[in-house]
Amino acid sequence: MTRRKKSRKPGPLAPAKKPKDTSVSVDSSRGKKKGKGLKPGQRHSSTATKQSTSQSGSQQPDPRKGSRRKIPLVSVASAATVSQLTPAEELKRLEQDETLQALVTRFEQGEELSDAEQQYLDEKSERYEQLATELGIDLEDDDDWDDEEY
Repeated sequence: MTRRKKSRKPGPLAPAKKPKDTSVSVDSSRGKKKGKGLKPGQRHSSTATKQSTSQSGSQQPDPRKGSRRKIPLVSVASAATVSQLTPAEELKRLEQDETLQALVTRFEQGEELSDAEQQYLDEKSERYEQLATELGIDLEDDDDWDDEEY
């Protein structure tokens, strides 16, 4: 005897199905049920609603930005030591500045300096002249010493 698959159809002995009710149900007349809990996406929309209410009054700064306090680029101790130098010590430091000496030799040879190098050279040479006049040092070249023999 061959096997037969089970059928989902009720046989002649099963109870009859009830017809679907097509009339309006009580639930649909009341409307949609109020859900429990928070709305989806609440953590993203809450900040937007807060910002929209606060922007109407005054402009809020961006909270993602950090402190607006200035950060000193040069330490306070090094800035204080430069100002505490005597004019003679500062003049000596300028004379021993290797980058300044290299720029002076390049300038005297006729090489073109970049804007930053030219500015550095101008600032340091001005300061050197100020210190020399303050200390009473004559900066003019004395060519007459070169001509004389000892």
